[in-house]
Amino acid sequence: MQIARDHARENRRLMPLELAISVIYFVVWVAWVHIPLINWLERTFASTDLQVLCYVGLFGLGMTVINLPMDAYHHSRSVHYGLSVQTWRGWAIDLCKGLLIGVVLGLVVILVLYRLLAAYPDTWWLWMAGFYLLLTVLLAQLAPVLIMPLFLKFTPYEDEELTPRLQTLAEQAGTQVRGVFRTDLSSKTTAANAWLSGLGRTRRIVLGDTLLDHYSADEILSIFAHEMGHHVHRHLWRGILVSTLVSLVGFWLAGRVVSWAVEAYGYAGPADLRAFPWLILVLALFGILTSPLLNAFSRSQERAADRYALDHGPGAEPFVDAMTRLANQNLADPEPPRWQVLYSYSHPPILERIATAQHAGE
Repeated sequence: MQIARDHARENRRLMPLELAISVIYFVVWVAWVHIPLINWLERTFASTDLQVLCYVGLFGLGMTVINLPMDAYHHSRSVHYGLSVQTWRGWAIDLCKGLLIGVVLGLVVILVLYRLLAAYPDTWWLWMAGFYLLLTVLLAQLAPVLIMPLFLKFTPYEDEELTPRLQTLAEQAGTQVRGVFRTDLSSKTTAANAWLSGLGRTRRIVLGDTLLDHYSADEILSIFAHEMGHHVHRHLWRGILVSTLVSLVGFWLAGRVVSWAVEAYGYAGPADLRAFPWLILVLALFGILTSPLLNAFSRSQERAADRYALDHGPGAEPFVDAMTRLANQNLADPEPPRWQVLYSYSHPPILERIATAQHAGE
């Protein structure tokens, strides 16, 4: 318990440092790199697409490099606390894979964004929200079969005792989940986890081997029932809808600020790279301000999934046992500050979830 508190306390101390690093990088970029780089790109490339891709690519590269020491420190701490079993080589390989995926997706998004800014200077934010929705749905559908296997191995899970009970729970939920899969979390971490992923034909329940190998059948069923709760309540689709609506407001607000900057500073238009800092600044601040709202929505979904697990799973006692073991194994902070819960917790604090289950079992 004390180790979990120490780990959480260190994480909180790192939060302002990480924010400060990003702010300092942004200020330095705008003050000394922004305009000289744009002038050079305009002299070097006739294609505006190439100018945009090079500018944003270099901006992202700089951000990656400046954050690399902190990323390495987080890995070191995870190893120190026994949460990670990855070697530095394995960690670096996963980091490079993630960066490569991020670069490909990020450059596609940026290219579409600036094409829309140029073609629809007044309504680009509406088109961008539509593109965001399509991309989110596409990634949700393809991630389980194209992206996640780059980091973990997935095999169909079958157990003579447990599988029939899992299938019964799935049938009670009227689920169209395409299967239950086991993944090798133990190759990277000691933490246990389970999740629901995918859409349509790729929808599946994933159970980590760190869960399957060390938890009782009833505890696993409780966790599985929680994931079924997400499916029954259509939480993935609701999450996509809410995220899209929030992004729509964010893009609209960014559009208003960028339009003001175009007139105030004489930019050629919203697609002028000189307006890029205004666009990024508004979207970043909007993300910070709306994070508590999105996390509150996520916590409400998790509570609903917990209630489903308590009503349809093996009972309150296995659920409490599972939550307690997960908290200890994953070094969850038993009593996080209220401000942190409101701002950054996508799940209710573990003691709240346990107390709710105990009350339901009385």
